[in-house]
Amino acid sequence: MTPTFNSKAPGLTWPKEDFSRVPYEVFTDPQVFERENEKIFQGDVWNYLAHEVELPNPGDFVTNWVGRTQVVVVRDKDQSISAFENSCAHRGAQLVTQVRGNMVKVSCPYHLWAYSLRGDLIGVPMAQGVNGKGGMPSGFSKADHGLKKLEVQIHGGLIFGTFSKRAPNLQAFLGPHSLSQIDRLLVQRKPKVLGYLRQRIPGNWKLYNENVRDPYHGSLLHQFQVSFGLQQPTMKGGIKLDADLKNTWNHSILSETDKDNQKLMEKAFEGTGKYNPNMKMADPALTQVPLDLADGYKTTILSIFPTLIVAQVDNTYAIRHLRPKGPDMVELHITYLGFEGDTQKQTHDKLLTANFIGPAGYISLEDGEALRLVQEGIKSRAPGTHEVLEMGGVGAIEDTDYLSQEISIRGFWSHYHKIMDFQANDEPTEHAQ
Repeated sequence: MTPTFNSKAPGLTWPKEDFSRVPYEVFTDPQVFERENEKIFQGDVWNYLAHEVELPNPGDFVTNWVGRTQVVVVRDKDQSISAFENSCAHRGAQLVTQVRGNMVKVSCPYHLWAYSLRGDLIGVPMAQGVNGKGGMPSGFSKADHGLKKLEVQIHGGLIFGTFSKRAPNLQAFLGPHSLSQIDRLLVQRKPKVLGYLRQRIPGNWKLYNENVRDPYHGSLLHQFQVSFGLQQPTMKGGIKLDADLKNTWNHSILSETDKDNQKLMEKAFEGTGKYNPNMKMADPALTQVPLDLADGYKTTILSIFPTLIVAQVDNTYAIRHLRPKGPDMVELHITYLGFEGDTQKQTHDKLLTANFIGPAGYISLEDGEALRLVQEGIKSRAPGTHEVLEMGGVGAIEDTDYLSQEISIRGFWSHYHKIMDFQANDEPTEHAQ
């Protein structure tokens, strides 16, 4: 019988110390979702909030979600960025109802309590009463009733926030691979927002984290990528993990040998009946957009724990942010990016290739449906059953120079297990640097 070790959540077991088995309850149990809000989203973690280009002027704001908590992110008059909970300190009313906009102060629509752009309480109507009657008690101090604030740090224009005073330095949290790819994608050229799309997926938010750390599915679920030479398991590339195993850089690289791998592809897809190199597009323009960067990277999927993905898929540059809405629902918010100095043709091409990623995009449509099918399938699984993550091997969780693997998913679960304060493994999982 396979030995198991128990979590602190009743009935939840992780039967493999290398996280090649994951209990299905983590995707369905409401108690696990509540624990995530406490340990992850309110814990010692940096959560993505916005990009600086969305807040060009003093008073500009956007709203976002950190787990179940809605927050407001705003640029102050001195150009600094602040973030605070979107709930009045008086009676809890939602303060900001717009997705984005500009304001000179934050005012509660209920009793008109007013706050500065830093979230400090600056005004209480009738605080001294009226005609000598009523008013706040003598010990009341506005300094004690500001909005609940987040600590804020920024790298490469990406704004992160945390409710914890114990979170590590942001750069240490991101790790060297994330830092280098953020610089490559978002710092070499100044980004600009081309637009937004949202996609509601009837699946657990961690299923999407598995998906973006899973190059194994890329050429199987998304068959058109193989048929049109966009993404193949024979391409050069692989994964690189940070020291905590939580952040993954999944990448593929063009090479001159890609067109000569038909026999390898036929063998890899043997028995599936799916490999069709003769398939043609009526309008191939979508697949013929030249890459902006001359470094040969076809795909860069940078997955940053817990809910951020910075991605380049061909010539589509996007920030994807997960907003959990419960154990079985997640909203995927996508910010599409161009760059200052892009020609009209380059902007057109980026808008064209955006058809890969989005609610109706060739890739995202299939990913969303796959997550729905998994969520539906596991609802009927008996307690104590688990998913299997063995592609690429078991044991040590380490970087790879190939794409047919699920090792980086196990890295995610290793860190998740630790930060959720589940019972520790008998033996630590290793990461080969």
